[in-house]
Amino acid sequence: KIVLILIIILLSGCSVEYNLTINEDSSVNEKVVAKENTNRMKINTGLSEDQSVNYLYKMFDRKGLDTKISTVKKEGMTISTVTGSYSSLDKYSKNFTSDLFKEVDVQKEGNTVTLTFDQSMKLSSDSSRGLVYDDVVVNITVPFKVIEHNADTYKRNTYIWKIGKDQKLKQIKIKYDKSDLISAKEVKLGNFKFNIRYSYMVIGALLLVVGIIVLVVYINNKKNNKI
Repeated sequence: KIVLILIIILLSGCSVEYNLTINEDSSVNEKVVAKENTNRMKINTGLSEDQSVNYLYKMFDRKGLDTKISTVKKEGMTISTVTGSYSSLDKYSKNFTSDLFKEVDVQKEGNTVTLTFDQSMKLSSDSSRGLVYDDVVVNITVPFKVIEHNADTYKRNTYIWKIGKDQKLKQIKIKYDKSDLISAKEVKLGNFKFNIRYSYMVIGALLLVVGIIVLVVYINNKKNNKI
């Protein structure tokens, strides 16, 4: 029941980026990218690069969850990426475990959904007192209107939290309205209201422009033929 926030490379100096994506149907995609110095990893495990990654990955294998792993070596670093998914937020929260966060709390009230992660362990300069990761970045992407958040920064619909060594324990919190898609525009007609996706609006605008061009060309050709 270990979630994808697994750390593939549990060694000193490891840098981790955790990406959580909430989809329009409330399914969940996760991606963890872990970076570690290749030589240090091999020395500490006593294994080759590939063997080290596979050994550490199997330690965190999640039974019944379909995940994929890929590894590349770049500029003396081993970079491993693991991806996985859940069909719902409930399944995601039920199976969530982490050495950095105790749990993920999912609260639902009508169309409002609140996700809360409470950090339970510090990243410490003294490896004997806390987790050994150098830094952790958490990215949460949602397609809905965010009502409240405490992210350090955000870019478009991705909210970003940065956790460094010797910082105070952090809480990650984000609240959104799943009835309000940011990729759609609400249109009201009398007592009725519905959402039109921006992509459809763009396609409609393009079709309108093409239609106008065709009409103008047709009218000009008709005038020329009369002459």
